[in-house]
Amino acid sequence: MIFKKLTSTLLACIMVAAFSTSMSAEDTTLEIGTGVLSNNRMLIPLRAVSSNLGAEVMWYKDGKSIRIKKDDIEIWLVANFKNARVNERIIGMDSPVELIDNTAYVPLRFVSQTLGAKLEWNPQTKQATIHLNNQNIIVSMQEDTIQIPDSAKITQGRLNVLSEKLNEISGLSQIKQAGAYFKPYFTEDLIQFILKRQDLVSDWMAYDAPETSVYYTSSTTATLSQSFVIENTLTGDSHYVNDRNIELVYSNGVWKVNQLMFNLREIPYLGYDR
Repeated sequence: MIFKKLTSTLLACIMVAAFSTSMSAEDTTLEIGTGVLSNNRMLIPLRAVSSNLGAEVMWYKDGKSIRIKKDDIEIWLVANFKNARVNERIIGMDSPVELIDNTAYVPLRFVSQTLGAKLEWNPQTKQATIHLNNQNIIVSMQEDTIQIPDSAKITQGRLNVLSEKLNEISGLSQIKQAGAYFKPYFTEDLIQFILKRQDLVSDWMAYDAPETSVYYTSSTTATLSQSFVIENTLTGDSHYVNDRNIELVYSNGVWKVNQLMFNLREIPYLGYDR
């Protein structure tokens, strides 16, 4: 009897061990080396969501908007905005969706957790680990293609000042000696362009402080994009948005605005008042 009990116990242990080994063998680990940090938040390329999180992804170029679908979850995201629409709920994210070198980057924590994954962040290695079903996905930062010392990068304070000065373009007629006034902030080419186009911006269109990251295109040039919600469409299920796309240049130890371009687009409804 004792022998039979020992045999049964031993057999049960072997089966548990074999089952555990089988389950462990099914776990897989993938590595993604294309994450970027924006305001201390990890972003991943949109294509990484569809390839590794098992979701269907649609990119709408004209509106720069994204639809992510998995099972009964539908997520709408839009470039330059921190609000997301999950099914019928509007949810604020920690960081906006960003376009970097024509690639859409989405907030890793929000998207992965909304799709049912667990996320761990290692601040020492600056790596994130996504746990989804039996899959572990390790996300690390991609190397900067352009190496710029931190001392030469534009500060958030300087960005805020340049954004405020760009807002003042709408009141150009009230600024005395506009060329001299804007000289510390804009290049001469941009100043002359603005003086010729005094109707460039409506006086009610004041952009908030930049929340998207600066993208460095060389050691002395960079780009930044801001968006302003103009109004809701007549149907109320979308917004009209005006993008302010800025080119920055570094000259004589200071960053200035060199070019200014605007783009009008229509985006899905994300809960904004206007």
